[in-house]
Amino acid sequence: MKTLTKQAITVIVVLAVAAGVAFAHSGASGIVKERMESMKSISAAMKTVGNMIRGRSEFDPEGAQEAAIEIEQHAAEIPQLFPEGSVHEPSEALTVIWDDWEQFTAIAIELQENAAALSQEATSALQPSEIASQFAAVAQTCTACHEQFRQ
Repeated sequence: MKTLTKQAITVIVVLAVAAGVAFAHSGASGIVKERMESMKSISAAMKTVGNMIRGRSEFDPEGAQEAAIEIEQHAAEIPQLFPEGSVHEPSEALTVIWDDWEQFTAIAIELQENAAALSQEATSALQPSEIASQFAAVAQTCTACHEQFRQ
């Protein structure tokens, strides 16, 4: 039960962050805008799966798999979306990204791997509860990166 509560809290945090994303993009340009759009796509995919897990939308294994693939693809692009020093407004990236580049890229790889595992689990899932744990792992990876590398 404790794990389920932790997973629910993680999902709520990710969805709350997603709600604020729309307001953060005004004035963005260049690589900052590109990465904000990429993160917006990840957020939308997370919301799609999260809504299925929470029963807010009908469970669709194919839709969950597609969302996971989208997360995986965007995760693979993360390192190139953060060239050194690209912290101009309205970026929320912290300069510690480049001080701890190995950790930053390791989290991006972990996100990619967790999303791939979510995609794989979704292919055979009959109930949203069957992918809830892996979805929580994806959400926790997002949270870990935001806590360390985002304002």
